[in-house]
Amino acid sequence: MRFGIFIMGLLASSLVAGCGGGAGTVSFTTWGEDYIETQIPAEQFEDGWAITYDKFLVNIGHVQVADSDGTEGDAMPGTLLFDHKKKGVKSVVQFEDLDARGWDHVSYQIPAATAEAELDGSATAADKDLMVKDKAAVHVDGTAEKGGQSITFHWSFPVSTLFDNCKGDKDGKETEGALVTNGGTDEIQLTIHGDHLFYDDLQSANAKLRFDPIAGADADADGEVTLEELFQVKLVDITAGTYGTGSAANVNDLGAFVTALSRTVGHYRGEGECFSTNVP
Repeated sequence: MRFGIFIMGLLASSLVAGCGGGAGTVSFTTWGEDYIETQIPAEQFEDGWAITYDKFLVNIGHVQVADSDGTEGDAMPGTLLFDHKKKGVKSVVQFEDLDARGWDHVSYQIPAATAEAELDGSATAADKDLMVKDKAAVHVDGTAEKGGQSITFHWSFPVSTLFDNCKGDKDGKETEGALVTNGGTDEIQLTIHGDHLFYDDLQSANAKLRFDPIAGADADADGEVTLEELFQVKLVDITAGTYGTGSAANVNDLGAFVTALSRTVGHYRGEGECFSTNVP
């Protein structure tokens, strides 16, 4: 699975300016893929661990369809909380009666949850209470296993991310934003990649999945690795592989590293990518 990087180059326009008039629909969904719903198998890891998630909560919203010239098509004002451990593609928002043409500026957010966040059917009121308490945009519960050893983790990531200038594959062609046809529906999936939390590089397309350094952070040997324990592990002290930070600033320990990775889980139309930046 291709790794979504923090900063992408400037996007070149690929949409046709118009589609012959009329109006159509853009429908946004989200999905967590098999790695979240089922398991990240051991063969995907450099060090042989397998990861099974129990929860994968993501607060998604503020979806916007617009033009790069500033013309606004439609926007979703709030957010929905999803648990992507629950199987299946889930609806986010649908915009109707958009001019039938290319809309080359689509964005969405994964922001810290607030009391105003609404629940998708996959998430519970208790999930929302947890997210609001932790001011989390993403929360994961899971278990890593290898050779009879089991390590659990329960991580809340209080970082808000804007995914902007999104592009992805549509009918075999890389397409910026949305392409609305007269009477048609452009179905766009905001895909969540659960394997990204275990990459060993923030920006390289050749990043590998590793868990040994995370398992080694269990300082009190209680079988659970907390974010607080990860923050105590300096990247320069890790000997099981090299952890690359690229141009990212102030990422010097494993806690900051995994937190930075949490901001890369959002994709577009499967493997497509967006600029990812702080929510303004």
